[in-house]
Amino acid sequence: MKRWIQTATAAACLISAGWWQVPAHVLAAPAIESSEPNAPVNGPSHQFEIHSSVQVSREILREAYEASHDAYTKKLQKYAKCTEAQARKAVASEHPGCKIEDIQLRNIRTNLVYMAIARDDEDKYLVIVDAGNGNILLDRRIPTHHERVFADSPVPSRNE
Repeated sequence: MKRWIQTATAAACLISAGWWQVPAHVLAAPAIESSEPNAPVNGPSHQFEIHSSVQVSREILREAYEASHDAYTKKLQKYAKCTEAQARKAVASEHPGCKIEDIQLRNIRTNLVYMAIARDDEDKYLVIVDAGNGNILLDRRIPTHHERVFADSPVPSRNE
């Protein structure tokens, strides 16, 4: 407890002393010269360039991501009482005729679930299945891109 109080007191002293304030000229981003034609200069996502001595291909990065995803799933799989096949069956019974595009074991706020995307010719659904008992916890239609883009636009009248 004593160490925590000392740490908190030291942090409060540093903050009140303004150690975190940085002069404006340090924050100003220098102009970026890009090798790409038509690349935005000082765009919101490119404040600076970093060049490491080690370059990794996108394929290697994709493989690393998939390996980490597989390890994540394997670690959680032992806690699931419902198999992926049982979760697929639950989704298929809720949406007969739909193709299950993707199903993954996930955690939502420490709740272990299967998240599935089911699609037919017209609609797409997000279905969340309890990994413990196979019950459907959420079944929601996903709006199409067109519906999302034009959701807030006023409907034109016939006179316009």
